[in-house]
Amino acid sequence: AIITGAQTNTNVVAISGPNAMLSRDSFKPPVTVDNLNTFTFNVVPARDPIPMIDDKAMLYQNINCTAPANNFIGCHDSARTLCEIQYTCGSVGHPVLCECVLDYDYPEPLPEATNETTSSTSQQQKTFLEKCVDICIEETEARGPKDNCQRWKEKAEAAIDKKKERQTQLMALATE
Repeated sequence: AIITGAQTNTNVVAISGPNAMLSRDSFKPPVTVDNLNTFTFNVVPARDPIPMIDDKAMLYQNINCTAPANNFIGCHDSARTLCEIQYTCGSVGHPVLCECVLDYDYPEPLPEATNETTSSTSQQQKTFLEKCVDICIEETEARGPKDNCQRWKEKAEAAIDKKKERQTQLMALATE
């Protein structure tokens, strides 16, 4: 994306893209420093080896990476990068991806305030994790099997059990 954007004078955003400042003259047509600095923006996760290739142009944003330090390529994951952007910048009314919580261990989003007269009781009582499992199951029925549905279901059930246990402990402390 970076090379094509610079060659065609087109604004581009790359996620974990290899940079092209030092190698710019090796491309056909060659890429200018001005075009790299004007038309390209690279999102650079910490510890991602791919954007470490070559020098960066002026427009880039370093972001955190939550992958374990021993996961060499874990930071070169566009879904994880999207989760980090959404977690850091906020989702501004857009739903948080289930993958962010269930696959990358970001915290659950806070529940939205609901109008009790228009919301169904069963939907109000469902947690974010339960809704994610429902979505996964619906997609499986519509598009075929997804390996992560069972894993998500088990993780959601464990988290719900843990929350219930914590609430029970807090209630017991409050009555003492």
